[in-house]
Amino acid sequence: MSSPHQSGAESGFTLLEIMLAISILGLVVAMVTVALSGSINAIDATLKQGEISFQAQVAMERISEDLSSALLTQDWEFIGEQGTSTGDQGILLSFSSLAHLVFDPENDSPGMARVSYAVQSDPNHDGHLVLLRSDVLQRPREEGNENNEVDAYILANQLRSVRFTYHDHTGTQQESWDTTVQDGDEEAAAKRRLPAAVTCRLEFWRNKEEERTTVFQTSVLLPTGLIQGKPEEE
Repeated sequence: MSSPHQSGAESGFTLLEIMLAISILGLVVAMVTVALSGSINAIDATLKQGEISFQAQVAMERISEDLSSALLTQDWEFIGEQGTSTGDQGILLSFSSLAHLVFDPENDSPGMARVSYAVQSDPNHDGHLVLLRSDVLQRPREEGNENNEVDAYILANQLRSVRFTYHDHTGTQQESWDTTVQDGDEEAAAKRRLPAAVTCRLEFWRNKEEERTTVFQTSVLLPTGLIQGKPEEE
């Protein structure tokens, strides 16, 4: 008995079908990649914003506690500058405060401290600033020892600008504040007082390449400044 005769081509994929399948697969992979890339970028942006918000919260709480505990003494002045958006290092704010942080209880103790805030350029990120805070127990001035440098720690980074403004007891805004009085100027000495409030504005880089930033701002009342600022009764 003879085998049945098979007619037509053997079953299989043609080159055109294979190329079409590859094209469809490439299109699907591309769509999945775009979707995942968008999700990853969204996650990165959310994490970045969360990191910035946490830094801002910590910095604002620290600044608020320091300023709300500020005191004006005969030996030390309250000196505040407006702020900076450049990398030039400098002290923006320096004052006496009862908000001294004790990191080493065995060798340190609570008390009145000289608190200073300064900015400098971030050596690891071009165009970024870091905000520094120093805190040292206040001691009587020693002859020729007024400008001793103290250790400072980074309170916030990824900053584009830092700005402080000052308000007197009438609500008038000042760009700077300095309680220093020249010797013999009794009239100025009688008006020597702390600001009634200080506003702090921190601008963080959210995306430097796209020039996008996030701004946080808070105003802190200084109780001793408000008391000193009350007009004298006739």
